[in-house]
Amino acid sequence: MATAASAAIGQRSLGDPSLLFPLDPPLLRGCPRTSTPDMQFPLEIAFDYTKVSNNIFRQPPLPGLLRWAPLLPPLAAELSLGEGGTALVASQRIARWIGIDGSIWLKDESRNPTWSHKDRLNYCIVSTALANGARGIAVASTGNHGASAAAYARRAG
Repeated sequence: MATAASAAIGQRSLGDPSLLFPLDPPLLRGCPRTSTPDMQFPLEIAFDYTKVSNNIFRQPPLPGLLRWAPLLPPLAAELSLGEGGTALVASQRIARWIGIDGSIWLKDESRNPTWSHKDRLNYCIVSTALANGARGIAVASTGNHGASAAAYARRAG
């Protein structure tokens, strides 16, 4: 499985930010050192920002999420369905309706593969699940999050 370059270096405890655990395996039950039976301290992905180019905001747009790969968990390149890069569309009509002189810019998420802003999130989640040998994923959803998760899970097999 090919992964996009990521500056992720580990899992940091929110209970004690000085504690850093490896990325693999993902710690799904909270911080093993600071959590108690009454309080599960979650973890966040920690990044080595010195590995991220100062030109990340000036580079030519890359397809999908590849432009932001250094700031995301490792992505399985083969899972991409073309998410991200959604257009901004100007609307003077809506701006006038709400009393703004000029344009208001709308993000057109219908250009994502499942028409959902959740596609970016699910690309990251399913990449991590695949990298860790998960047999499947489960999400709580009443709509577009579930449809998006199903699409990426299917892509992963």
